[in-house]
Formats: sequence, structure tokens, C-alpha cells
Amino acid sequence: MNVRELIPVLKKYAKKELGEDEGKLEEHIQVIKEWLGKQPHINANLDPQCLAAFLRGCKHSIERTKEKLDTYYTLKTHLPEIFGNRDPHIPKIKDLLDQGIYLPLPVTRKPDSPRIVVIRGGIYDPSKFNFLDVSRVIFMIMDILLVEDDHAAVAGIETILDLTGSVFEHVSQFTPTTVKKAVMCFQDAYPLRPKSMHFINIPPSFDLVYNIFKLFMKEKLRNRITVYSDIKELYKKVPKDVLPSDLGGAGPSYEKLAGEWKQKVLDRRDWFIEGAAFCVDESKRVGKKVTGADLFGVDGSFKQLSID
Repeated sequence: MNVRELIPVLKKYAKKELGEDEGKLEEHIQVIKEWLGKQPHINANLDPQCLAAFLRGCKHSIERTKEKLDTYYTLKTHLPEIFGNRDPHIPKIKDLLDQGIYLPLPVTRKPDSPRIVVIRGGIYDPSKFNFLDVSRVIFMIMDILLVEDDHAAVAGIETILDLTGSVFEHVSQFTPTTVKKAVMCFQDAYPLRPKSMHFINIPPSFDLVYNIFKLFMKEKLRNRITVYSDIKELYKKVPKDVLPSDLGGAGPSYEKLAGEWKQKVLDRRDWFIEGAAFCVDESKRVGKKVTGADLFGVDGSFKQLSID
């Protein structure tokens, strides 16, 4: 089984916080593989490292892992505007990668701490890109974290949303339907557990956008959000030595991080293209088929998928 061995502190964390039994990890992965093999509608990535990330994100609950995987591939299929056209050579994707929209930081606070990620939500030109274009790039990098980053898979993700540069044209893109799609992917489909969210450099229109996002966030996620009017307050929660130099920290600059992550994505071009085949076929789903209206109707809530 090709699953990386965790460093000792993460191994200890996984045992204590996730209930991981190192001796049973391979057995659990095999159970999930066999279950996926019996789901005619799901064509899934059976990479053991990927399945281990889903198990860890679900604290090794087999039933929750099944549900999460079905949701992941269902949303991936029903949201081509986010998960389609993931060739990193597409000009829009390369441009957003150049800008550094989504930047995982190289250093964590402690050896067993969550991966810290900066989202730069106000730097793109809203006349050239929309929020779903940005979401495509964000989830591409999150897919890399799933299989490459043990800190993210085991300890979760701590997100800093730097809204420097946000203007009204950005705000106008955040319709309830668009926001619901992104939030559902983040909190319902991906197994990378969000530990905290820090909003900095907020624009005057922030409350409007924030209130739309809160409509679709679960209470647990809403309770993990902190909004800062002064970046010095952030330093009390996230030490400066791990932050990018652009935020007054000792870490690499946004520009350097953007270059590194762009290369990581480009290096996985074939992986992203081949990954388009991993999806669901609703015509083969046993029971009621899932439609886009079921999932994203703003007046309704996300319908729980039936897991056998």
C-alpha cells in the first residue's frame, strides 16, 4: 500500500484526534475500495493516498467516508464551471496561478499544526475573471494538498483571506447561487477539515458578502471565523514567522509562493487531465438520480445523498 508514513508528531496527532489505528489503515482503505467497486455510478480515484485523506478527514468513520466520497464526485460532476477544463495550460488558469490566488504556506506553526493557506480574494481583475474561475484554481490546489500534504490531511487547514484590492465589481459576483456552490464544495465535499478562517484587509462592502457566505455555512464553520480590523491582531493568532513577507512576516513573498505553486500545478498537468474521468454517471445511480436543481436550488438545502 502506497501511503506515506506520517512523521512521529503527526502520527501521534492522528491517533489522538482522528482515532487512527496505524495497523488498520490499510484495512480501512481496502473496505472503501471494495465499496467503491460496488457503486456503479462512481468512477473514483483509487489512489490509496487519496483514500487515506478522505478517511482522515472523516475521522476514520467508514460511513462518513462513503458519504464524503459520493458527495465529492457528485459535485465534481455537477459543477463543470468549477471542475471542468482543468488543464493548467489554459490561459485563464495560468494567469490566476501567476497572480497567486491560493497560496499554501511552507511552514506550520508547530510540527503537528494545520497547513496555513492564504486566499487573495481581491487581486484578480473582475472584468476578466469571475468567482467560479477563481474557485477552479483553488480546488485544483486543494486536490494537490489532498495527496501531497500530510499536515492538511491530518491536522486540517487554517485559512487567511486577504481581501486587499477588493472592489464593488468583486462583490457583485457573489450571488447566492455562486456562493452556495463554492461553500458546498469546501465544507461538504473536501475532507480537508477547516480549523479556522481569518479575514484581513476587509473592504467597506465586506458585510454584504460575509452575510451571503454565512447563509450556507454550517454553524461549526461560522464559529471558526474571525474578522480583523488591524492585522496586528492576526499576529496574536498566527505568528509572524510563518506569514508571508507581504503580511509583515518572515516567510516567502506572495510572488515567490505563486511561482512555486504554479510550477506544482503545471507539473501535475497530466494528473489533472486524467482526473476528469473521475466522476459520477447519474444514469447508473441506484435509486433517485441527483440533479443540479436538487443540489444548488438556493431556496432548498443540500439533499443528503443516500449511501448504501
